[in-house]
Amino acid sequence: MNYNCILGKLISEHTSPITYFLESGNEKININQWLGKLVRISYAGEIYCIKCGKRTKTSFQQGYCYTCFTSAPETEECVFRPELCRAHEGIARDMEFAKAHCLIEHIVYLASVDHIKVGITRHTQIPYRWIDQGAEKTRIIARTPNRYLAGCIEVALKQYLPDKTNWRSMLTNKVEKEPSFDAIFDKVASVLPSDLLGYLSENEQVVDFQYPVNAYPQKVKSLDLEKQPDIEGKLSGIRGQYLIFEDGGVLNIRKFGGYKVSVNVE
Repeated sequence: MNYNCILGKLISEHTSPITYFLESGNEKININQWLGKLVRISYAGEIYCIKCGKRTKTSFQQGYCYTCFTSAPETEECVFRPELCRAHEGIARDMEFAKAHCLIEHIVYLASVDHIKVGITRHTQIPYRWIDQGAEKTRIIARTPNRYLAGCIEVALKQYLPDKTNWRSMLTNKVEKEPSFDAIFDKVASVLPSDLLGYLSENEQVVDFQYPVNAYPQKVKSLDLEKQPDIEGKLSGIRGQYLIFEDGGVLNIRKFGGYKVSVNVE
């Protein structure tokens, strides 16, 4: 099987295990079927902006040309620092975009990946955001009417909970033993500033995820299409946005958004 495509994030469905798809033109390819097969990915040396489609020498923020990186609403600062969002004050690069992406219900959640971390996402991104992070299980702890308030809760909790994932631990399936989600929720309720307590959401269900992984490697090494334009190996698993190869090589597909590649599967 041979495919030519411009890389974007892997598409997922919450099945057991998770089903992953790669887009090639108008086709969605079920890549769970690649497990156990030899996969070759060859970078053609061309990058196209995932926003405007223009060819670019350098990819910014996982797939944007410089112009879109500095002007598109998808790359505004509050994407990574939601507490800086000002859409609720009528300030944004694109207010129509903000109405659809910032001024809607946001979720603050706990996710068990390599450890329990705190995160936020739009309600429309559930459960896809959790799958993209490679979470084993998750629990909603708060619901807010906009991105800014969710960011304020996340910032308040960062001194008690991490907000980053150790991707090496995730891809070797090394999960630290943690207190229960209920115990952490009780802690959250005791430390959150009083003006944010009203957004806490009790009695939320824990959501579990299983990933299509035949075997986790003992050690992993990050693969880079710029340094190694031809990648080849037997695929042993998919988790988050990573392809996991039998030799421990792992490729973060989303990191190379906009890269033109050919894929051969045997």
